[in-house]
Amino acid sequence: MSTSSARFPKLGRRSTRSTPDSQRDDRHLFNPALIAGSLIIAGLVIGAYIIPAISPYGAEQPNVRDALQGPSFSHLFGTDQTGFDIFTRSFYAPRIDLSIAAAGVGLGALIGVIIGVAASYTRGLAGEIVLRIADVVQSFPVLILALALVALAGNKATNVIWALAFVNVPIFLRLIRSRVLTIREQRYIEAAIALGNSTPRLLRKHVLPNALGPVIVQLGISMGYAIILLAGLAFLGVGIQVPTPEWGSMILIGRSNITTGQWWTAVFPGLILAVAVFGFNLISEGVERAREVNR
Repeated sequence: MSTSSARFPKLGRRSTRSTPDSQRDDRHLFNPALIAGSLIIAGLVIGAYIIPAISPYGAEQPNVRDALQGPSFSHLFGTDQTGFDIFTRSFYAPRIDLSIAAAGVGLGALIGVIIGVAASYTRGLAGEIVLRIADVVQSFPVLILALALVALAGNKATNVIWALAFVNVPIFLRLIRSRVLTIREQRYIEAAIALGNSTPRLLRKHVLPNALGPVIVQLGISMGYAIILLAGLAFLGVGIQVPTPEWGSMILIGRSNITTGQWWTAVFPGLILAVAVFGFNLISEGVERAREVNR
């Protein structure tokens, strides 16, 4: 029998044809909501530092001679009644709005997680008191509660941050508490306790890593609400005020000009605010999708 006609398999070559599993993995890795939201927020943050730096108009320097000019090549978003360049101020505002919103939401999340974890491990009267206080706080409309707090304490940025934190604490408290109570009933937690893990180690190694996923999703949602709340406070006259560039105060100044035809004074700041909220909602949706894929 001739060996020349024998066929041997060729070694060292792998099929490049994609399988259904690999295609599914590629689709899971592609997260358009997270990518789009991140690009939007990154663009606003970068623009908040680049655009005011290259703009010929100061964000806090009005020019009365240019008051109420419409959108043009000189003033892309026009000017308001005091001569402020709306384009410069609209893109400077993320420095203020995003910083205060992030500080307030972050502080509220930190306090809420700490109290929520403690409440989930506390039996009896103390845990019930914490939950009843959270119920009382959440029974008030968020805007009314924040409005009262800032009006009493003053409209300094620090007071606004604490007001945002205060209204966010019950949200994260209840969220983390429910997650921790669910995780505590899992078999691997019982096994870790049987192996002699202390409560701090149990929280650090097993409970919190599995409980913080929904908290991260909620951070994006709360950031969107915090930006709206911050603008609402400024619009009602108790938040950050002129001449500090802030979306709510810009809409407050421009609202009276809409009826007289100068629509740009309020519309453009409102659009940029809406884009920022939309970006954080996309990030939250993308993070939730990533969590579902990794389950």
